[in-house]
Amino acid sequence: MPSLVPRDSYAALERCTYLNQAALGLIPIPAVEAMHAFIDRTAQHGNLYLTDQQEAEILVGVRSAGAELLGTTADAVAVVGSASEGLGQVASLLEADRGTVVLVSTDFPSVTYPWLAAAQRRQIELRFVEDRADRDLTQDLVDAIDPRTSVVTFGAVQYATGSQIEVGRVVERARDVGARVVVDVTQVAGAGPVDMYRWGADAVVTCGYKWLSSHGGVALIAVAPDLCDRLPQLVGWKGTNDPFAFDARTLGLANGARRFELSTMSYASVVGLESSMAILSSAGFDRIAQHAANLAARLVGQVEGLGWSPFRQLGDPGASPHIVSLRHARHRPDITAARLASDHRIVCGGRGDGLRISLHAYNDEADVDRLAEALRGA
Repeated sequence: MPSLVPRDSYAALERCTYLNQAALGLIPIPAVEAMHAFIDRTAQHGNLYLTDQQEAEILVGVRSAGAELLGTTADAVAVVGSASEGLGQVASLLEADRGTVVLVSTDFPSVTYPWLAAAQRRQIELRFVEDRADRDLTQDLVDAIDPRTSVVTFGAVQYATGSQIEVGRVVERARDVGARVVVDVTQVAGAGPVDMYRWGADAVVTCGYKWLSSHGGVALIAVAPDLCDRLPQLVGWKGTNDPFAFDARTLGLANGARRFELSTMSYASVVGLESSMAILSSAGFDRIAQHAANLAARLVGQVEGLGWSPFRQLGDPGASPHIVSLRHARHRPDITAARLASDHRIVCGGRGDGLRISLHAYNDEADVDRLAEALRGA
């Protein structure tokens, strides 16, 4: 099982075994070079090499690539500064005066915090579903939806456990009661296929610095057509039809999701994201997911005899192929992760009660064998 992308495009792999893309993703050298070139031009020359017209169009390419990535159209995609910003923007569009919002209790805080705040402003009830290894998380979300539900929001793959939710099943039930569905795809976009159109979700959001292999400061949101027409809670000069018209007296918002874009942002990160998405797209997201599944099977097969077991068995439909949360009765994940890094230069993460292993396109069987051997020594 060789890597799907050239390993020499990732400098860290010469110095360590990197199994932590779910935390801070490695950026391939071509993307780093593209970012450096952009920074060199703008830092040293300003508007000599970046005209107003070029700045107005600088997000066009990444919107188009983002639409292909997320399974939607370019006019439904906005480029924002972070997934937290995107999730907050979407929450403000959907915040009602009353009703129930269904959430996962151990989801990443950026998913839940906008609704915790909304519940302090409005008469909104929050209903939390637990991510338990002995239960089907998708079914529990479906069962939590009732006629009072207004919004269901969750990470399609849970960041700590790797639990994978069948988005289409949740959307189907939500439609029965008129509820909207917001999906954070940060822990799957770039590691596997995402299809907003097939799912029928109302909004999807992803950051750019994890599996999509860019730098911090850029994220993507995609919204359903009816949400594109709504007035954002936050508006900025870049969200207008003609940003460089500088019309301070008229709010001429852009048609489509571009109205959710606020201001000057990390354009270098945008350039890197576009480059990295092209590399990952050429490898194929279905192939990347299958590659991770093969590596996960190899890893679990070697460590189960050592007392390590995945949060969900790999054959479980609720188990993602690329995030494996290993559990051991006598190991604390934070301590084990620190020892792996200091003693073996193996970088992974301690999240929740598990040792979180990220498996991406640049990993190969030698990486998982090295981890298995280190755990054997532990």
